[in-house]
Order: sequence, then structure tokens, then C-alpha cells
Amino acid sequence: MTARLDYEALLAGLPDAVVGVDEGLRIVLWNPAAEALLGRSARRVLGRTLKDVFPPDTSLVRHLTGTLTTGESRSESEAALDGGDGRPIHVSVMTAPLASRSGAVEAAVAVIRDMTRLHQLEAEVRRGETLAAVGRMAMGLAHEIRNPLSAIRGAVQLMKRELGDDGRFGEYTEVLLNEVNRVNRIIEMLLDLGRPVTLRLAPLNLHQLLERVALLSQEMAAQQGVQIIRRYDPSLPPILVDEDRMLQVFHNLVRNALEAMPAGGRLTLITRLSMSPLFSKVDLGQGPRSLAEVQFMDEGPGIPEATRAQLFTPFFTTKDRGLGLGLALCHRILEEHKGTIQVESEPGRGTTVSCFLPVAR
Repeated sequence: MTARLDYEALLAGLPDAVVGVDEGLRIVLWNPAAEALLGRSARRVLGRTLKDVFPPDTSLVRHLTGTLTTGESRSESEAALDGGDGRPIHVSVMTAPLASRSGAVEAAVAVIRDMTRLHQLEAEVRRGETLAAVGRMAMGLAHEIRNPLSAIRGAVQLMKRELGDDGRFGEYTEVLLNEVNRVNRIIEMLLDLGRPVTLRLAPLNLHQLLERVALLSQEMAAQQGVQIIRRYDPSLPPILVDEDRMLQVFHNLVRNALEAMPAGGRLTLITRLSMSPLFSKVDLGQGPRSLAEVQFMDEGPGIPEATRAQLFTPFFTTKDRGLGLGLALCHRILEEHKGTIQVESEPGRGTTVSCFLPVAR
């Protein structure tokens, strides 16, 4: 009896989903990780045939059927299963036969691993590498552009001085100087992508930072008829961040959310403590760390999947006016803080941007 209890405890504690079937493909094992990953409770599936739960052509059904027939293990590193909410889940599947004392295969078991987290982490690494490459290129270009730009600025200033108060040309020289200044600001943003970031880390109250940003954005929100709603976790510990840099990130995300709702709506600011291992930067030997999560949830038109995949690509923008550097810079700043950023959106259902930040210890 003790051995059986240990066996059940072992299965219950496994992080991977485990599904077992008998020789008739009736489900006899469905551990808690399978419930969480596949979105179906053990009570609902135990005793049913696997083909009643999943389509017959599903990888899980095919591989378990093949293992029962041949007595051989099967594996697939990239497969898709239907989740409980109808969305496909990207998984790896490995099956093994369970034989009786006589050697006959009387059951089979499948170990199913969620690959979504791995894919998202790989995408995050690729984004970081792309940003680093673009940053290096931008630094080279910026330095080359700055020299002739400084000469143009100096020449325009001399021209303005020579022309004096001549109204006909004063307007033109003012336009030239303003445009030179605008190009300089663009160059500074490019340099931010490439230059090393020096952070002045200090324990700060996340809610106070958000309130400062909300105050700065209050006029724009009022003009567009947007209501800002707070759902703060009062027990959230201080975060360890560079105040100026984090204000830059939050202000950018709030502005994006407001611009997505020109006809009004609600912008919800949510804070909580996140224990998700996906967004934890893991130090070897120490395991994942707790992170503070802040969400910016708008009620705009949402973002198509194809567009969402390019949001952090430098110079990609969906706006009529914009450089496409805002989210790239947000990603860079959060990376330097050992945090990360995630965007979830569906057309017609709004967008949620989540930032994950280290807490002060």
C-alpha cells in the first residue's frame, strides 16, 4: 500500500503530463500535469477511450496506438494537441509500452511536455540577438550621420544670424533647425539600442511609478475618453529597477495603449507577484526567481498574430507616424533588468502587455 501511495505521489509531482492507456486505448492514468496542460480533469476522462477525447489522427493517439501494436517506444519532438479551450498546444510526445510478466504489452504510457515555454524563450533570445545586431549597426550609422548633421546645424545657425530679423527667411531657418533637432533625437534613440546601458538600481514602489505615469498621461486619456483603472496588489514587494529607465518603459506602454483607443475605453493597470518559470531568468543552481508583474490592458482593436510577431523588431510600426523603436527599446531596458515583456492580443478583443521585473530582496 505504501509503495502505491509513493507511486501516485511521484506521478502527481511530475511537471510533465503523463497519460496511460490499456490495450483497448481506455484511459487509465491522467496525472495533475495532464489536467493542467490538456485542460481536462481526470474525473472526466478516466475510463473513456483516447479517441473519444482526441481526434483519431492526433499524434498522441497515433503514437500510443503504435506502441500498443508494436511494443516499441515512439517519440515526436514537435506535435500539436487540442487544448481544453480549443487552442492547439505545442508539445513533444514520448510513449513507452508496459508489459505483463509474460512479456505481452497490456498498456502504454505517454509523457507529454509543453513546448510553448521553450518556443517563447527561444523567440525572446532571437529578439535579443536581433536588437543587439541592430544596435551595433545603428551606432556606426549614428556616428557617421552626426558629423554632417552638426555641419548643417552650424551653417543654418550662421545663416539665421546673417539674415537677422528678415521674416521671409527666418521661418525657413527655424524649420531647418527644428528638423535637425528631430533627426538628433532619432539618432539618440538609435544609440540607445546599441550603447551599453548603465543602470542605477534601487528598491522602488511599483505603484508609485505607475501613478506618476498615469498622472503624466491624464490629459491625453481625458481627451480620448479613456478611463484608467487600477487593480494593484497591495502586498507587492518593492522592485529593483532604474527609476528613469522604468518610467520610460511605462510611459511608452501607456501611450501605446491610449493611442489604440481613439474612441475611448478602459486602460487597466494590474500588478501582482508572478511565479511563472517561463519569465524568470534562471540562475544555475538557484532556480527561478519571483518577479513582479505589471499588465497594461487596453480595449483597442487588438493586434493580428502576424503583426504581433514583429512588434519588437526595430523600425517596424503600425502607426502613420513613428519610428518603430519604442517597443524595441522597452525590450532592451527590461532585458538589462533581467526581466522581460510579453504581448497577448486578439483582433477585436484588445491587447495586454505584461512586464516582468525583479523584486528587491
